[in-house]
Amino acid sequence: MFLKRFNRTGKVIAFIGLWVFAFGIAFNETTSGISGTPESSAASSIPLIVIGIIMLITSNFFKRKRER
Repeated sequence: MFLKRFNRTGKVIAFIGLWVFAFGIAFNETTSGISGTPESSAASSIPLIVIGIIMLITSNFFKRKRER
């Protein structure tokens, strides 16, 4: 699995970033098929997507050190 290369902090940041990104995509009215979402959820969808992507990118900096 791809998470073997991360330490515990990297795994937590990656999973939270993935969930935040998924909620951002789900609340976005143009990409999801869900209609009738509240205006506050629709307005916060783009920042959730951006924050999720940033968290996924920063999780790459928390890697395990190689043992030789």
